[in-house]
Amino acid sequence: MANSKPSSVHLPVIPFGSALGCDEAAAKAQSREPRIETFRFGDAPPNAAAVRELTWFFNEAESAIEGPSYGCALVAGCTATTLDEEEARIEAVHAAGKINGWLAKVHTTEALLLAGLFTQRPCPKHVRRALGVLAGAVEVLPSVRAEHLGAVATARTHADNVAGWLEELVAGRDRDRVVAWKREAARSCAIAIAAYERARGTGPCAVPDNEEEGR
Repeated sequence: MANSKPSSVHLPVIPFGSALGCDEAAAKAQSREPRIETFRFGDAPPNAAAVRELTWFFNEAESAIEGPSYGCALVAGCTATTLDEEEARIEAVHAAGKINGWLAKVHTTEALLLAGLFTQRPCPKHVRRALGVLAGAVEVLPSVRAEHLGAVATARTHADNVAGWLEELVAGRDRDRVVAWKREAARSCAIAIAAYERARGTGPCAVPDNEEEGR
């Protein structure tokens, strides 16, 4: 992946449902740099570089790669990018390619869990209280998605996506089922993070320096 041309790098499109299709401004308002301990689901905390890479990849990489709009720049009568901005974009493309390559080495189910876990977006308060940081991961668990399909097939829900169904279950106080899914997600996420750490190795953080300095 590192040898690919910049234009060949494509961030994954993961159809999780409406929870990941949230309003961009609202998502940015809730976005914040996570603490390493937030993602500690096993005996040891995850690698700090891995957490930073996954947070950046699923929340910031796309905008860093796209850069300013050429149409808007032409209307304003100015160049679309400066040299520094273009260099930053190239660095972002290279970093995203590396991280995407490491994600490609883990199982698809694990990659989907990582996307659900690290993607920052608005979440209903009652769902956040029940599931915490694992809300997105629970949404993409294969067992949860299978149960949602069963609920739709038997008319036990009118929610056409897993996110909406989870809102119904949490509001309905189906505590035992929700707690079981949260535990399953915690175990699965610990495995997924460990798999990504093995794939990336012990090298330095791949996130571009200019992205780190901006924090």
